Amino acid sequence: MEQQILAMDVRQLEKLNVLQDADSPNLVADMARGYLERTPPRFQRMRELLATRKADQLASESHGLATSSGMFGMMRVRQHCKALENLARSPSLDGAEAILDQMEQAYAEARPLLMAQLGIQE
Repeated sequence: MEQQILAMDVRQLEKLNVLQDADSPNLVADMARGYLERTPPRFQRMRELLATRKADQLASESHGLATSSGMFGMMRVRQHCKALENLARSPSLDGAEAILDQMEQAYAEARPLLMAQLGIQE
């Protein structure tokens, strides 16, 4: 049976809280805002890289997004990023578009959870 991956793992955010102090009480929320702003354009870039069959760059972009997604507890997004990275390092990109679709769906599901957890408004 396949293990269920959480859409949002708040334990990851709790680990980031050590970065905050009296001088920067909103640091994690500010960092998350940056992640949320940069992620949709990254999806578009990945689609462009896939369309032009630039597998090495697609793997690199997927790796970077996996790292930042994991940092903010977006575990399903991270899982799909890692799957796309592995696929992009293989001889064929067959199935990459479906993984990208799943990645964007996972992001759409977890985004409001991250925003609510950190008190981020639209």
